[in-house]
Amino acid sequence: MVDKLLLGTLEDLDKGDFGTFKGFLSQENLDGVKPIAVSKLEDASRGQTVTRMTRSYGGEMAVEVAVKILKEMSNMKAAEKLTKKYAGAVDVS
Repeated sequence: MVDKLLLGTLEDLDKGDFGTFKGFLSQENLDGVKPIAVSKLEDASRGQTVTRMTRSYGGEMAVEVAVKILKEMSNMKAAEKLTKKYAGAVDVS
């Protein structure tokens, strides 16, 4: 589920924004969250990037990192969309 949400978000980014997103992944974004090495991201496709994010951070933290990066990129629309979709997907009350 998280993989599909993240992949959909990354597929909505144009090539330049996707490159910027990967650049942010290689930096420290949240306290206690290790960056992903540039060498593991530079040639990674959108799907490979999602896999690296979920393997590195787990599902929930991968979403948090993605939202934080999208906000840093001033892409509030995408950040809000991902947040709402994730909240709707995990809200099983």
